[in-house]
Amino acid sequence: MKTRSVWTYRLIFAALAAAILFFALLPFGSGPGAIPGPELTVCLIAAWALRRPDYVPVWLLVLMLLLDDFLLMRPLGLWTLIVLLMSEYLRRRVDHAEALPFWSEVALVSGCIAAAFVANHLALVLLLAETPPLLGQALHALATIVFYPPTAIFSQLIGVRRLAPGELDSLGTRA
Repeated sequence: MKTRSVWTYRLIFAALAAAILFFALLPFGSGPGAIPGPELTVCLIAAWALRRPDYVPVWLLVLMLLLDDFLLMRPLGLWTLIVLLMSEYLRRRVDHAEALPFWSEVALVSGCIAAAFVANHLALVLLLAETPPLLGQALHALATIVFYPPTAIFSQLIGVRRLAPGELDSLGTRA
């Protein structure tokens, strides 16, 4: 795969993450008692990290996630660290995940998303920070899990596919 193609997909990822952030900043349904929406950036990161980890390098993830933290007024760096650890776990599972059927992949990512939300909540509690309601966080995690399959299918449709057996990524490695 040519370097130009890798950079094209990195730009596509950045544009998609920026579009998700833009719509997250719009004041739709953000009142008290509103049902929280999904964390689509996390879905996108998980789908791309499992399929083509060379398209989402760590520096790009840190940049996009810190921008999310700044603009969405979350504790700076906490969610970034948790999602980065999740993406690195998924990145290390690329060789194992290529043999998984789609619904097993969804189960793996669902467990990672649930663990990320639990880790975020526990970290906020341990730091004595203000925590959102637990039911709201559970619904937020559930919405994110529900939106992972469409995000993975969308990623496949725009060309972010798994490497075939024996195929090398842009860095000349298996993954």
